[in-house]
Amino acid sequence: MLIAPTRSPAGLDQRSNDHALLDQGRVALMQPYFLPYLGYFQLIAASDCFVLYDNVQFIKNGWIERNRYLLEGEPKWFGLALAKGSHSQLINQRQISPHFDIDAIMSRLAFAYRKAPHAERTLTWLEALLKLPASNIAEFNELALRSCCSLLRIHTPIVRASEWAPVSHAKGQERVLETIRAIGGTRYLNPVAGGAMYDSVEFANAGYALELLEPELGAYEQLGKPFVPALSILDLLMFNELDTVSTWARRGKVIDG
Repeated sequence: MLIAPTRSPAGLDQRSNDHALLDQGRVALMQPYFLPYLGYFQLIAASDCFVLYDNVQFIKNGWIERNRYLLEGEPKWFGLALAKGSHSQLINQRQISPHFDIDAIMSRLAFAYRKAPHAERTLTWLEALLKLPASNIAEFNELALRSCCSLLRIHTPIVRASEWAPVSHAKGQERVLETIRAIGGTRYLNPVAGGAMYDSVEFANAGYALELLEPELGAYEQLGKPFVPALSILDLLMFNELDTVSTWARRGKVIDG
């Protein structure tokens, strides 16, 4: 059975464990995505410390506020409704709309996955998650990621960039290097799809190794329809046993950058 998410003392703020987070070795850094696909969790599982890049500019209509689910064999978008905000706001400044309709999104997903073998338990878990108090999108996505990791038995420490490297005028690669330095890492792990953004020589000159993760995304049964890959983690939870998804979350290949 899926366990309903709860706000535990370690759920949102692990800053009290500062000493345990130093010298973590392999550090990964990603924007806090909304119920992301399996590859995101493979990145977390392969890391010694996972940093939520919550203090960079919010990008509208990206993976931060929405993801895809399956309806009659076709991918469809779902997500959180956000309050109006400035284009210059950071991710952790974008507020969730007070008019966000939980019942509407639950009804849509319940219909789409009505025949999925694990729909009832997954929907029960999701509804409890959506009802947790969170004012901004970064806070909600952190809650959701922690809850997913708990289900999948991924124990990688998760911290916020805004707490470890809160103020910076650096951009791109240099800002990533600043964050690794603040965390106390020795290696940086990035998804292979974004590997071209970084220079391994520059990382080496700064004293860090650059590594890339090649995700492994196998097919699974989706009610007899042609397989649609890279959907939200919700899709995997709807169609597969927890132990299976947990095993898949530990796959992927780390290569030198």
